Amino acid sequence: MPSIFSIGLSALSAAQAAQATTSHNIANAATDGYNRQVTVQATNGAVAYGYGFIGMGTQVVDVKRIYNELLAKQVLSSQTSASYYTEYYAKISQLDDIVADTDAGMSPALQDFFTNLEELTTHPNADGSRQTVLSGGQTLVERFHSLNTVISQSYTTINGQVTSGAVSLNSYATKIAELNKAIIRAEGASQHAPNDLLDQRDQLITELNKLVKVTTLKETNGSLSVYMGSGQPLVMGTDKATITAVSSVDDPTRLQLAYKFKDNPDPIVIPDKLFKGGSIGGILEYRSKTLDSARNQLGRVATALAMSFNEQHKLGIDQNGLQGRDFFTIPEPTVAARTTNSPTASLTATIADYTQLAASDYRVDYNGTMYTITRLSDNTKTQIIPPATFPVTIDGVEFSAPTMAAGDVFTVKPTAYSAGQIKMAITNTQDIAAGTPIVTSAQNVDEMGLVTTGNTGSGAVTSTSIDKATFVPGSTQTYTYNAGNIQLTPAGPVTVTTHLGQTTTYAAGAAFPYSEGSTITSGGVSFLLSGTPANGDTFVFSPVAANSGTGAISAGTVDEDYFTTPLPTGTKLDFQYNSATNTLTPSASVGTVVVTHADGTTTNFAAGAPITYIEGDTLTTGGISFTLTGRPDNGDKFSVALNVDGSGDNRNALLLSDLQTKDTIGKTTYQGSYSAMVSFIGNKTKEIEVLGSAEDARFASLYAQQQSESGVNSDEELANMIKNQYAYQGAAKVIQAGSDMFETIFGIS
Repeated sequence: MPSIFSIGLSALSAAQAAQATTSHNIANAATDGYNRQVTVQATNGAVAYGYGFIGMGTQVVDVKRIYNELLAKQVLSSQTSASYYTEYYAKISQLDDIVADTDAGMSPALQDFFTNLEELTTHPNADGSRQTVLSGGQTLVERFHSLNTVISQSYTTINGQVTSGAVSLNSYATKIAELNKAIIRAEGASQHAPNDLLDQRDQLITELNKLVKVTTLKETNGSLSVYMGSGQPLVMGTDKATITAVSSVDDPTRLQLAYKFKDNPDPIVIPDKLFKGGSIGGILEYRSKTLDSARNQLGRVATALAMSFNEQHKLGIDQNGLQGRDFFTIPEPTVAARTTNSPTASLTATIADYTQLAASDYRVDYNGTMYTITRLSDNTKTQIIPPATFPVTIDGVEFSAPTMAAGDVFTVKPTAYSAGQIKMAITNTQDIAAGTPIVTSAQNVDEMGLVTTGNTGSGAVTSTSIDKATFVPGSTQTYTYNAGNIQLTPAGPVTVTTHLGQTTTYAAGAAFPYSEGSTITSGGVSFLLSGTPANGDTFVFSPVAANSGTGAISAGTVDEDYFTTPLPTGTKLDFQYNSATNTLTPSASVGTVVVTHADGTTTNFAAGAPITYIEGDTLTTGGISFTLTGRPDNGDKFSVALNVDGSGDNRNALLLSDLQTKDTIGKTTYQGSYSAMVSFIGNKTKEIEVLGSAEDARFASLYAQQQSESGVNSDEELANMIKNQYAYQGAAKVIQAGSDMFETIFGIS
C-alpha cells in the first residue's frame, strides 16, 4: 500500500513548487515582457488492490508560461504600425509647422517682394524703390534657403537614424541568436520550455518590432527565426545577418539599409518600400513619400519664379537703356549616374517649359533596346524605342540624347536643389529693367514732313496746318520757286492770302507770284512762306494729319525675338488708317505682320501689305506686339519707336508685378503652388495623426487584452499564495497524520 508519508511529501513538494512559481510571478510583475507562469500537476499514478486503486500522490509535470501566440502576433502587428505612425508624425509635424508658419514660411516673403515691386511701378526712377526691390528679392532668396535647410537637415537626421538603426538591428540580432542557443541547450537538457529565456527573447523581438516590422518562425529545435521588412532574414536559428547603412547607388547622399548573411560576398540593399512598419519604416516612408515631394514642390516654386521673372525682366530696359538680364540665378537639373553605369554613359537635362514642371524626380533606364523614363512620384513611364529620337520633353523637362549601355541608369532631379541654390543675379539698382524698349504713340499733332534739302535761298516755312476734310492721306506736294513765281507739283488749285489779307485762287497747274509772308493753301495743306527763296529752291511736303478718330494703341510689349534685331535709333514703325479700304498701311520699315484675333486665330501679312483693321486685334512684328482699339478716322496714324529714355518708364515693372497673379506653374500662381505644397503637407500630417491615434488605441486595447491573460495580477497571485499556503499546510497535516498513526501502532505494541 502506498505510504501516507510519500503521498504527503508529494503534496508538500507540489505546494512548494506552486508557491515558488507564484512568488516568481509577483517578483516579476513589473518586468517588461514577462508572462505569468503556473505549475501543472498530475497524479503519481495508483496501485491496484483487490478492492480498487489507491493513489500514490501528485507530481509537478511542468511550469507553464501563459502565452497566447495568436494574441501576441496581433500585438506585434499593431505595435509596429503604431511605431511607424509615431515616427512619421514626429517628422512631418515639424515640417508642417515650418512651411505653414505665417512668419517663417514662403507666403509672407512672396507677398513682401511683390509689394515692393508695386512701389517700384509708382516710382520707377527712385533709388529707394529700386533698392527695396533688391532687398525684397534677397529676402525671398534667403527664405527659400531657410526652408530648404530645414528639409536638408531632415534628410541628414534620417541618414543618422538609418545608421543608428543598423546598429540597433545588429544588437538585437546578436542577442536573439544568443538566446536561441541558450534555449536550444536548456530544452535539450530538460525537455521543458525555459520560460524566462522565452520571455527574454520575446521582449527582444518586441523591441526589435518597434524598429522594423518582424515576422517569426519557430523551428523544431526551439529556436526562432526572425525576418524583417518583407521577408529579409535577420536571425536564422543561431545565425544572424549583419545590417549596414549603405549609400544608394542612385544617390550617394541617401543612406539605405542592406543585409549580409553568413558567407554572402556583398550586402544586399533592401528597398525602402519594403519597410512597412516600425520607426525605421516610418522615417523611410516619410522621406520617400513626403520629404522628397516637399523638396521638389518648393524647388518647383523657386524654379518657376526665377525663370518666369528672368524671362520678363530680360524683355525690359534698365536705367542705362540696356536690355535687362537675369534677375535670379537658378541651377540646371541635376543628373546623377548610377555607380554601376558604364564608363562612357552620359545624359543631360534642361528645363524647356517651367509652366509644365511636376514635383518629381525621374529615372532613365536602358535595357539594350528601349529607354524608359519614369516619373518617380507616381511611377508613370514613358518608353522610347529607337528609331524614335531624342531630345524628349516630359513635364517640361528636356532629356538629351543619352549615351547608355544596357543596364545603365540615371536619376534626374529637375527642381530638387533649386530652393537651396537660387541666388540674386543683380546687385545694382540701375540694373533693374523697369522700362520697356519701345514706345507706341498715336498721331496727336500735324506732321508736315517738310524737306528743303539743297535750297540756297532764305525761304522759310511757318504756321503749317492740315485740313483733314480735304487732305488726301499719303499725298505729297512739291512747291518750286523760280524767277519770282512758284509752281505746285502735282498740279492742283492754289489759294494765296497775302499778309494784307488779299486772297487769290490760282487754277491747277498755273504758276503764282511769290509774295513774302503770304499763306499758301492747296489740297488741305496750308503754310506761310517768308524770306527770299533762290531759283530752284523746293519745299516738299509729305504731311500726316493728327488723328481725329477714337482709335487708340496699347502701350506695347516685346518678346525675346525683339532683341535679335532691335529698332535702330530714329526708326519708326508707322501704320496709317485708310477708311476706304478699312486697312492699315505700314511704313517701309515694317516687316511681316502677324495679326492675332480675339478668338486666338492668326493672319499673316507680308511686309508692306495693307493690314485689315479689326478692333481689338493684336499686331506683332519683329518681336513687338500692340493692340488697336476704337474707330480711327481716315489718315489716322499709329507708331512704334525706340524708347530712348526709359529711366522713368514703369511698363516692364508693371508686367513683373503682374506675375504675382499670373498662372505660372501649371494652372496656378507662385502663391497657389506654395499653398498647394502647404496643403499637401498639412493634409498628410492630419492623416498620419488620425491613423496614428487609431492605431495607438488599437494597440492599447490588444495589449490590455494580452496582459489580462498573460500579465501578472497581484491580487490573483496573492490569492494563489494563500491557496498554496493552505495546500502546504494540508500536506503537512497528511504527514502529521501518518506520524500519529505510526505512534498509535507503536503504542499498541
